[in-house]
Amino acid sequence: MSSVLADPAGTIIVTRITTYLLLFVAAVSLSYYTIQNSRRRTINSEMWDYVVLAGVAGGLYAISASAETIAASQAFAADPALLGGIRRICQLFFIIFLALSMRELYYESPQRTDELIAQLPIENIRYIEAAFLIVVFLQFLVIVLAGLTDIARVVQLAASIAFMLYGISFAAKIKRITMASRTVLGTMLSYIIAILLSAGSASAVEVGIVVGVQPAIVEGIAIVLTVMSITFILVLTTRLKQNIADIS
Repeated sequence: MSSVLADPAGTIIVTRITTYLLLFVAAVSLSYYTIQNSRRRTINSEMWDYVVLAGVAGGLYAISASAETIAASQAFAADPALLGGIRRICQLFFIIFLALSMRELYYESPQRTDELIAQLPIENIRYIEAAFLIVVFLQFLVIVLAGLTDIARVVQLAASIAFMLYGISFAAKIKRITMASRTVLGTMLSYIIAILLSAGSASAVEVGIVVGVQPAIVEGIAIVLTVMSITFILVLTTRLKQNIADIS
């Protein structure tokens, strides 16, 4: 396994497990408070469903990353490469679901500025996206099971950047057309953009190993970006919690 986890030091193991434990807590909290906001309809949108799915994917990402780290330390008999592949799938879908939540919110907005929704109803867009996600999942799974780690990293790079930019573009459009910079929605959009940027970059940076960057450097950058993601998720969760308190 051509990464820093091929010969993990004790500090690397502790750092990774601590980071992903925090990510698990943040992801579970995000899903919980998103569900509460959805039930109280603090914002009447199907967006909440995608954010809940993002939280679930984030939790699975944290669990699989922890298992990958422990397996690499030979604490139990498991294939760290396979677990790393599963972690990459969960990591990618965390980004995808957040991006789709922004798409959903944009197409529900009466102020949207394009005519795509008139040509293709949102229900059809959802079906197309669901089919696309199934294809992405199956293709990525085949690559992982075949042990093509470098190819998986390249696919991860392309998909992470594509969906990161996809989600950010919709979030930026919503902020612009609704003039929402000083509202609750505006605050949420700002932090979702920050999460997409940090999580997408953390996912994409792994391709550095393929092009010869020292694994320790790649690992360090990825951990820093992951910690940034966790921070932004926790702040967003706090805002979602405040939404509930404001209407109670």
